[in-house]
Amino acid sequence: MNALIVRLRALVKRVFFWWPSAAASEERAPDATADHAMVVAVTSPRKIPTLRQLRYASRVLNQTERRIVWLSGILLLVSLGLVVGVTAEERTVRVPVVGGTVSEALIGEPNSINPIDAPGNDVDRDIAALVFSGLFRMNGMQPEPDLAERYDWSEDRKTLTVTLREDARFHTDEPVTADDVQFTIESIQNPARSSPLASSFRKVKAIATDVRTVQFQLESPDLQFLAALTVGILPSGLWQDIPAANARLADLNIRPIGSGPYRFKSFTRDAKGLVRSYTLERFDRWYGVKPYLKTIVFQFYPDRKQAEDALRADLVQALAFSPLKDDTQGDSVRWYRIQLELPQETVAFFNLKQKLLADERVRRALTGVVDRQEIVEAWRGRAVPVGGPYPFATATSSPVTLDEARTLLDAAGWKLSDSGDVRTLSGSSTSSTSGAPTLDLTILVPNQVELVAVAEVLKRRWSLIGVKVTVVSLEPETFVHRATIERDGHVVVTNVLLGPEQDLFPFWWSSQASSRGLNISGLGDRDVDMALEMVRDATSTASLQDARTSLSNTIRKISPAIFLVRPSSPYLVSKQILGVTEQVSVSRPADRFNDLMNWYMKTGWRWK
Repeated sequence: MNALIVRLRALVKRVFFWWPSAAASEERAPDATADHAMVVAVTSPRKIPTLRQLRYASRVLNQTERRIVWLSGILLLVSLGLVVGVTAEERTVRVPVVGGTVSEALIGEPNSINPIDAPGNDVDRDIAALVFSGLFRMNGMQPEPDLAERYDWSEDRKTLTVTLREDARFHTDEPVTADDVQFTIESIQNPARSSPLASSFRKVKAIATDVRTVQFQLESPDLQFLAALTVGILPSGLWQDIPAANARLADLNIRPIGSGPYRFKSFTRDAKGLVRSYTLERFDRWYGVKPYLKTIVFQFYPDRKQAEDALRADLVQALAFSPLKDDTQGDSVRWYRIQLELPQETVAFFNLKQKLLADERVRRALTGVVDRQEIVEAWRGRAVPVGGPYPFATATSSPVTLDEARTLLDAAGWKLSDSGDVRTLSGSSTSSTSGAPTLDLTILVPNQVELVAVAEVLKRRWSLIGVKVTVVSLEPETFVHRATIERDGHVVVTNVLLGPEQDLFPFWWSSQASSRGLNISGLGDRDVDMALEMVRDATSTASLQDARTSLSNTIRKISPAIFLVRPSSPYLVSKQILGVTEQVSVSRPADRFNDLMNWYMKTGWRWK
């Protein structure tokens, strides 16, 4: 080893002869052989000096010549650098590369991160969207193949045959098979699971005909069935031995295994046992277009204020559904404000069980005087007017003038005295203190800035026609209880979010008008029920559109609600992240991650 080091040192000194040496150099010592070699080299010069000759350049050249040599060398290196730089600029391009971590704030805590139970909890649904993949995925409002390689409908559209991709694998590296699909559907249908998705697969039979082929047999044609098949697929090998009654307690709900672009890595808990963060990592063997971001971290907060504070403090880099009203100027500098176009709308439901609103003329008057442009301003411009129960339908409602609205109220028996500014029922004393019924309405609204502003707009507009209004702002849990169970308000202002299939059944079917149902207006109308059935029985795109138009017209004719605007939901993302699209149409909140495959934080060079 020592001998090798000595040889290396000698070689270096031979090449770099100017290095100082502790001992006298042989080249410096008088040596007849060296002198003779020098004389021979001079008398018989070569056109190109040898390396050994170049070693004596410092002795031959004077100071000026040495400076010229050094400057020439520097110019040569600079020129070579410029040539390399120009060539690299012309021949290479900077592209995204894998790497980086993004943290997003979520409100709440994970409970059951599996596709069967996830729709019941926003946090579970968001995480499951990245961990699991379904036979189809939503692209805007249209389903497209995901795990499915191809699919075919039978002639009567009652049988759907789906062939799975051959390269699809779970995070355990096991292939996704037709048995996994059949097991997932049967688990949803199992009453012991109480899945929120059970209604979407009622009277549907899933049969695995071979390893990669599954057949769905429907009782009747369903144009929206492909949207239902966006549900994530469970690995049957891991779930089949877990009793359905105990499934929600399984460890797989907190350490999920799916076939999506990201897989579970870790989570943290605090001293109280609450999950504080959840980490997912890129699944390198995913079959789809692989994401650039290496890691996704979800941070959980008990309320929106704490989540917004975390975003402002750069503890997280993304937060959905938060307007950050107190820092709007800083938004454009620090964050992208992605506008999520969802199938949702702001609706003012009339409680038809209340006597004050029983007369259709009263409802028409209240509906007609609403200025939707003021509602748009209440949403800070992030909304568009709508005129019916379908969010993406063009607004067609015709407003009435204030005088026309007053005439309608007069015809309904609600008179305004010369000295009063609140209408009373005709035939009674005009004094509100004498017990005469007054047109005094209560608006129930969730404690959300924009919705409260909408309620205040309604209050101001209705006061112009002699209606007294009291706005009651409630916390979400209390609001749901009073709107769907107690049903004690006259008007309920809220946002209605429809699924990808835009099914209005829960909001307008007669049976949903009972306690805990979502038919907030309490509407029980045979014509509306028949129109809802026509929508569900539609067998073609054209017939579906006609049925939806008929249903919309039937509902509007009765005036059970005021369909106001379709708001876009803000999704704030740090500008440290690149590749962000600032307006995205999605069918549900968790689909905001569809664009995540284009996000990146690191870049590298690549030849063109």
